[in-house]
Amino acid sequence: MSGTRDFKKEKEVKFLVSDVHSILEKVQSVGKYSRTEYIRDTIMGTGNTRDKKIRLRVKHNFQNSSVEATFKFKVGEDGGVKTEIEDTVYKGCSVADALKLIKNYGAYKEENSYEKIRSVYESNDVEIVLDVYPFGVWIEIEGEPECIWETAKALGLKKENAITQNADELYLEWQKAHAVPEQWDVRFGLGGKK
Repeated sequence: MSGTRDFKKEKEVKFLVSDVHSILEKVQSVGKYSRTEYIRDTIMGTGNTRDKKIRLRVKHNFQNSSVEATFKFKVGEDGGVKTEIEDTVYKGCSVADALKLIKNYGAYKEENSYEKIRSVYESNDVEIVLDVYPFGVWIEIEGEPECIWETAKALGLKKENAITQNADELYLEWQKAHAVPEQWDVRFGLGGKK
């Protein structure tokens, strides 16, 4: 899909998970399991802070893989819910084709990357996502604000504990809190380099 763009607005909140077993039991009681996938995101930028970043995402659901290139950026926050725009400019199965298309948008270069395991559940007009990163576990609830907060309450999550940071911000916060060197490529085993 190199010539067609997929544009969507999403509203979401995240919560830090300290007890994965407990939250999975709660999620399974309110949502229907959809899928689990391995994801590697590479964030690309031009070096100009005015330019939007591109997320090059490689997903593998343990049967098939896919590739997406997406401009993703925050456009607001209201009542603890973050609103982001996702403008996907490539969907397919070739990293090389995605990189070729990205070059059409400017001199984008890799800035950082990270991997995660994601489990997705569907419930009452929301998507519930459990993301396991090398630097922590977060649950994300995506949908309309009223449905987000109803689902959070059903999961025993409190509004005052909601966060709107992205994965890059969460990683940098973790890295500073644990006094470890910042890594460019954050992978399980934390063996990447800056």
